[in-house]
Amino acid sequence: MPDFALLARDLPPGLHPYLRVFPRASESPGMALIEADPKRREELLRQALVLIKPGAGFAYVDVETPCIVLAENYYRTGTDLDLYLDMLHEITHIRQHHEGRDLWDERFAYVDRITEVEGYAVAVAEGRRLGMTDEDIIAHLSNPWMDEEDVRKLQQNVADFLAGRLKLEPVGG
Repeated sequence: MPDFALLARDLPPGLHPYLRVFPRASESPGMALIEADPKRREELLRQALVLIKPGAGFAYVDVETPCIVLAENYYRTGTDLDLYLDMLHEITHIRQHHEGRDLWDERFAYVDRITEVEGYAVAVAEGRRLGMTDEDIIAHLSNPWMDEEDVRKLQQNVADFLAGRLKLEPVGG
């Protein structure tokens, strides 16, 4: 893994600045996929927070705080690659939340929710750049709450998004 992709793994549970958890995030090529404008990208990184929460699980965004919630067990034991890609995925959601998007829009299945598709698209594009194979991508897209059909659908939605065939709707649209 490139040095810019490594997280600080020694932080205690609690609320931390994103850049304390992911110190070299601004050097990540993946960040340009999330926010193209350098000034807005730096502002996003400066404002973002991460809550390391004791227990099992993965990562998600708490829209009330707002912050990325990172399960301590995953933070301590997850692979460097998965954590890196998940932190990019989740800060995509922080940006979306700041834009006024509904991250939990229940009108759509998880794999069809455009905010999720964009978050996974960022992770897949960056993973591909780092040399991930098709099998690696499928493994990264797979989650305990999804079956094989869900993963196939998400993979297709991500491919469509990256090809420009699936776009974010205007806020409120």
